[in-house]
Amino acid sequence: MRKVILVFLVLIVWGVSFSQEEQNTTTVTIDQINEDSWMDSSFLTKRFNFLPALKKYKSQLGLTEEQIKILNDFYSKYYKKMEELARSIQEKEKQLNSLVIDGGDPKKIKDLIVEIAKEKAELTVYNIKEVRTIQSALTKEQFEKLKNLSDQSVI
Repeated sequence: MRKVILVFLVLIVWGVSFSQEEQNTTTVTIDQINEDSWMDSSFLTKRFNFLPALKKYKSQLGLTEEQIKILNDFYSKYYKKMEELARSIQEKEKQLNSLVIDGGDPKKIKDLIVEIAKEKAELTVYNIKEVRTIQSALTKEQFEKLKNLSDQSVI
């Protein structure tokens, strides 16, 4: 039953995330994003993080200005939201730990678990959207090279 609920949450978040248009309020470029492995534990599944390799091997990959623009557009649109979700998840996980250790109310614990699962699912959907953006912006050859350089496997 829990798996069914989790799958249902993922599907809802997936649909909402892909149907909503985010407001672009801040320009974020791949070069402006600092090391962000602190977010890795906030995803529902393993995070596919091509960003460090994209930054490091831009010239070796032969990225064009248009490709860089597509990538920067994605990060401008979604990266701040990804950071906010990761911070929220980490804060809620701290709250959950306190509730569990201190003998907190089971309903509050359950509700917090559902909130965390929903946010992790949403963050994971953004990560998949990120990978799809990278795949569509790069040529097949560039993406294969990127996978090798970043030691990431295909979805």
